[in-house]
Formats: sequence, structure tokens, C-alpha cells
Amino acid sequence: MFAVCGAGFATWAARVPAAQERLDLSPGQLAVGLFGLAAGSVLALLVAGPLVTTIGSRAGSLLGALVLCAGLPAVAFAPGLPLFVGALAVLGVGNSLLDVSMNSHAARVEASYGRPIFASFHAFWNVGGLAGSAVAAAAAAGGVPITVHFSAAAAVLALVAAAVVLAAFLTGPDPGQGDAAFALPGRALVPLGVIAFCGFVAEGTVNDWSALLLTTTTGAAQSVASLGYFAFSLSMIAVRLVADRAAARFGPVAVTRVSAALTVCGFAAATTTGSAGVGVVAFAVVGLGVSAIVPLAWSSAARKEPASPGRAIAAVATCGYLGFLVGPVLVGGLAEAIGLAPAVLVAGLLALVVVLLAPSLRVTPATVPRGG
Repeated sequence: MFAVCGAGFATWAARVPAAQERLDLSPGQLAVGLFGLAAGSVLALLVAGPLVTTIGSRAGSLLGALVLCAGLPAVAFAPGLPLFVGALAVLGVGNSLLDVSMNSHAARVEASYGRPIFASFHAFWNVGGLAGSAVAAAAAAGGVPITVHFSAAAAVLALVAAAVVLAAFLTGPDPGQGDAAFALPGRALVPLGVIAFCGFVAEGTVNDWSALLLTTTTGAAQSVASLGYFAFSLSMIAVRLVADRAAARFGPVAVTRVSAALTVCGFAAATTTGSAGVGVVAFAVVGLGVSAIVPLAWSSAARKEPASPGRAIAAVATCGYLGFLVGPVLVGGLAEAIGLAPAVLVAGLLALVVVLLAPSLRVTPATVPRGG
């Protein structure tokens, strides 16, 4: 299901230029559409926790996946800007609802599994994202219109999502399902929300600014500059597949501190080098660092509030996605004043806050739910 979510969102993200060209949108009009995506994502995060508490993570995952898949052809067939904005809002709602629901279910699986496995789920989101991007690149190269591409992708992903939920998800109620839908998150989640915010600022900055940084500071060709994000993604997958074992052996606090330190070092190298090759390697180092920060924060949130893990994850996720949406915009504004490289470095230095707050990931034995 994590791979379905990653592939679904990457299907849209990789073909933004085709969607813009189909409706002949100006950059400003496209920005309005992207605001619809962001608004739908944030609004859904605010209600996802109460919804999952009411209907459960299994039903929430299926509902989120179907809404996400419905959003793809809606975006592709939108006849004008107003419906394009609305369709992107639907896409954002589905993505956020699926994100919170599947992470809540992952917390339930982890609690039953007996050892940390949360980061490996997130690795499959990255795998799905790369797969979705690869298919989108092939579709674009073959001249496949987005109406055909998005409809086919939505149908396949919806079938996969329904199959895995009905055949493989845990049955029965989640912990806390049926409790009061609306409740304020505990204070213990506040530092975890800040950690998620900083982690997502770093990730969003690489997504939006890595290629431009390499072209402007190293003179790299666009084809070479795109390798920065590719290297970042591959290193994230590699680390997320082993981060759980590292957390089980050394503890989430130590792993998070090392991850944050690697993130800062990677950003420092990427923003000070004059070599494109070094820059690509530097963004791979950023991926090594940032990969474990968010999964460990979400896992800790679920374990700190075992009675309502869905609500806890939604609270931390809201802070995280706020960083993903706002961080790159702030980098752009700061770049106008001090230059792109220093602005990107400032975003990377936020990981120092993660080093200070890492002890908040520690969960006392009394709050850890029993497996079974």
C-alpha cells in the first residue's frame, strides 16, 4: 500500500508539464492549481485522525487509495482551471487520508511484530515513487496523453489497493477505534511534530531545489543535475530498508542524531562545492540522513499514544507536511535575499534542531503497547 501511494503521487508529479500544456496554463495559474493540491492535503490531515479513529485504519486505507486514484483521471480530464484546482484538491485529500491510514495500520503491524519495522514501510513509498516516475517518463517519451496514462494508472493502482486491503490487512478494530473522534494530541507529540517538520523541510528542499542548485552553482547540465534527486531517492530507499534494525540495536535516539548530522553534512557539501559530481554525492548523503528521521518520529508518536495511534500519527504528519509545503517556498524567498546556496544551507541546518530533540523519540516501557 505504501508503494501504491508513492506511485500514485509520482504519476501526477512526473507529468506536471503535460498537465500544464494540456490546459495552456501560465505559471501563475499552475501555482493556483498546486495551491489546491496543498489545501486538499492539509485539510485532509486535519480530519484524517478523527476519521481513522472512527472507521479504522483498514477502511481508511482503502477509502484514501480510492480517492487518490479517482483524483488522477479527474486531473487529466479537467476542462478548465476551476475544475483542475478541484481535481488536485481531491488528489491531495486522497493522498493525505491514505498516508495517515496506512501509517496507522503500519503502527498496528509493528506493535504486533515485536520489533521496529516502520522505516521499511516508508522505503516502499520511495520504491513506488521511482516506479511511478519511470512509467510516467516512458509514457511521456511515447507521447501517451495524460488522459490515457492517468486513467490506466488509476485503474491498476485501485485494483492493487483493494486486493491488498481485502486480502492482507489485519482485521478487527484498531487500538482506540470507536473512542472520541476529536481530542487534542498530548504534549509529548509536540517535539515529534517539530522533528517531522524539520525532516520534511529537508526533503522538500531537495525535491524542489536540488537540480537548480547544481545547475547554478556547478554549471551542471540539466541531465546531470537531475541525478542529485535520483541519488537522494536511492540512498533513502537503501537506508529505510535497514533503519529499523539499526534502531532496534542502537535505539531511535542515536539513529536519529546520526541521521540529522549526516543531513547537515550533506547540505553543507552540496551548497559549497563547485563540482557537479561532488554535489550529486552530497545529495546522496542528505538522503542517507533524512531517510530515517520521519519514519522514526511517526513510529514513536504511535507508541507514545497507543490508545489512539491514528490520531497521534495525524498530528505529527500535519506538522511534517506543513514543512514539506512551506519549507521550499521559504527557501525561494530567502534565496532572493541571500542567494540560493545559502538559502538551501539554512534549510539543511534545521536538522540541528533534530539533534537536540532526538531524546523525545524515547518511549518508556509503560507506554509501549503489547504485541499480539
